[in-house]
Amino acid sequence: MVNLKRLSPNQLITFFLLKLEPFLIGICLFSGMFLDIPGSILTLLKLASYLILFFLLIWRWKRVAYVFTKDIPLLCLVGTAVWSIAWSAVPGIPALLRAVLRATALGGYLAARYNPKEQMRLLAWVLGIVAILSLLVTLGNGFGGAPAQGILRHKNHLARLMSLNAIMSLLTALNHRKYRWVGWAGFSLSVLMLLLSQGKSALVIFLVMITLLPLHKFVKQHYKLQTFLYMVSALLAFVASILILWNLEFIVVDTLGKDLEFNGRLPIWTLLFERILERPWLGYGFEGFWSSDAGYSVINSTWLAHGGHGHSHSGYLELALQLGFLGVLLFVVSLLTALFRIIKLLSLRKKIEFLWMFLYLIFFSIANFSLEPSILVEDILWTVYVSTALSAGVYQSRIVKNRHLMKAAQV
Repeated sequence: MVNLKRLSPNQLITFFLLKLEPFLIGICLFSGMFLDIPGSILTLLKLASYLILFFLLIWRWKRVAYVFTKDIPLLCLVGTAVWSIAWSAVPGIPALLRAVLRATALGGYLAARYNPKEQMRLLAWVLGIVAILSLLVTLGNGFGGAPAQGILRHKNHLARLMSLNAIMSLLTALNHRKYRWVGWAGFSLSVLMLLLSQGKSALVIFLVMITLLPLHKFVKQHYKLQTFLYMVSALLAFVASILILWNLEFIVVDTLGKDLEFNGRLPIWTLLFERILERPWLGYGFEGFWSSDAGYSVINSTWLAHGGHGHSHSGYLELALQLGFLGVLLFVVSLLTALFRIIKLLSLRKKIEFLWMFLYLIFFSIANFSLEPSILVEDILWTVYVSTALSAGVYQSRIVKNRHLMKAAQV
């Protein structure tokens, strides 16, 4: 028990900040969701998140700066987005770019302040609150056959978060006896909301992720080669899932209930790829494409002209449009580096939180093929990607450092 009377004023401030910090981080994470709330409240929430993050970064700026050096491709990707203002069709610094920088900085702070297990627990609480509030909103609105969107703006926003929370809750149920009932409750609620949202693409991604969950048994094995081989198998399963999402008529038409053009996305993708080839290396600048003549031509040539805003429905295409092949290359290098780092961590430490990090990167990779873009956007998924990639670099560095210290001690 801490005796507050014996603490100095600075120590008191630090003590209360540490107690409030998870709540403050939760506010920042909620501001990175597509919440369906009144505009004035949303504005206050975002303003609060900027102020909170500003003071938190000042508090631990050295540690956060150090953490960002652990993923240079990611740092270069964000830097390229800022640099692209020079050739973007949007003059000045877009508000969305400021929001992306905030979401990225939040991911860096999470990696600097919390270990992977603590990050996993914090995210579980936030998504659990989303699931509970979304259920209450859905019950209040009545089911009526319409897709549920809960407290979010669109059913797909709810579906992808619930598929993610279902996987995380199931991992908790399978690996933590003390909190097993919490894990099963979170899993059941998340699956229920996923089904009520009728987000079929997110459902397929969830089913793919379920097939990877048996890895939690092999993580506990003490054979590095065995663990590594199963990680490679998981990567192959990821590639196979992409082929399924893109090529099999049975999956697309009969299971997803969509046409072979992915509900009109394929014509848009075809036109967008042609525009990418017109400016392949650096793209049209951050948020620059849909405000350019090329973007307007795509909108006017597709169903987007009927009131829809410019949207590629693919994170990779959107990234190529904004930052060209350079941006895509930087992201892929960052992603693959993080994947191999986590595989190495799993083979050496065999902890469930590292398996969660691995599964999250697979989820993030698949989701950006046909769901709403989550790369370089103001989105909780981007924040978690940043924290995951940076945490992988930090923990790999710790292992290498400890090995050197052990060798030095032996000498």
